[in-house]
Amino acid sequence: MVGRGALNIAGHNQTYFFHGDKYVKINWAPDQYDDSIQYGPTEFAKEWPTLKEAEFAQVDAILPIPGHQYRSYFFCGSRYARIEFTPSQSGDQILGGVRPIKGNWLSLDKAGFTTVDGAIQVPGHSDQTYFFSGEHYIRVRWTEGVIDDELLEGPIPITRLWPQTGFNKIDTIIPWPGLSDGAYIFSGDEYVRIRSIDSSKDYTPPGQNSIVSANWASLRNAGFY
Repeated sequence: MVGRGALNIAGHNQTYFFHGDKYVKINWAPDQYDDSIQYGPTEFAKEWPTLKEAEFAQVDAILPIPGHQYRSYFFCGSRYARIEFTPSQSGDQILGGVRPIKGNWLSLDKAGFTTVDGAIQVPGHSDQTYFFSGEHYIRVRWTEGVIDDELLEGPIPITRLWPQTGFNKIDTIIPWPGLSDGAYIFSGDEYVRIRSIDSSKDYTPPGQNSIVSANWASLRNAGFY
């Protein structure tokens, strides 16, 4: 687990990137190469009381909760916490405690996922998510705060979802701002933009991978790549 969670900040051209025990907030926009550090890098335990309370050593993945701009599931190793926060302000809080994945995400249990590397909403379905762990992904239907999630698809090798990327695992994934079903996928020292998370609709050609440190000055300057 590399601890590279990321979260777009709703209503802003900004994203939180986590790496190890640190995080940085960056300004950026798709198709531009003028990204900059808005804040950080700094140890997230100093700025996120919830993550300190949860005793998270890193943030592996973040799942935004539809219908709530600033509420997300944060995953660390075999545990997770549902957190409500306000950007650039204190007062973030854990909702429902810190829990083990096992026994609380039935779909992940069924798939044999003990940890989560990335998560992103299925386009057109506010109650469905793609979860990634190791070299596989699954599609899950779920309801916030309720243990009744359902495994709809998988586990399936990631190479079958986006063969053109050449990635067999991912470190993090974030929605492409302004493109309803697009995404930015990070794996190792590379990233790629895909036009559609649904591989049957995607027309991203092969060979589009780029080196993160070459195109994301903010992440390079933060020492994250």
